[in-house]
Amino acid sequence: MVNDDQALSLFTIMSDETLQRLLKRFAAAAEAHATALETMDAASAERHVVMLDKLFAAIVHSSPAGREALLQLAEDYDGAAAGMAAVYSLRYRSERALAVLRRLAAKPGLLGFRASVAVERWEQGEWEAEEGKV
Repeated sequence: MVNDDQALSLFTIMSDETLQRLLKRFAAAAEAHATALETMDAASAERHVVMLDKLFAAIVHSSPAGREALLQLAEDYDGAAAGMAAVYSLRYRSERALAVLRRLAAKPGLLGFRASVAVERWEQGEWEAEEGKV
């Protein structure tokens, strides 16, 4: 028989594994989206955006640590996965997400351009932070 503490521990392990799997899929979808943009494959890029939206929702709802884990992905990764994770984290922890986007904006090519546009849109007030979050 499993007691409550053991059940909670098992749930946490399963949640952590699920969250890690979702984060890996998010990173892969972000990289695939960037590749689709670079090759000007609009249909594929749109499919990956839909996938990213669904993965973001799943990450946020997978565990209480989901949002922080996504932001950590932004800070730890380099490239499209970091940029996309930062954009999805802007409304949650804007200062940390902006730091990632500013770092990426200094890079050459489409990645740097897209990061700089995201920063510009944020600074112009096109996006807003979640209430009580900064």
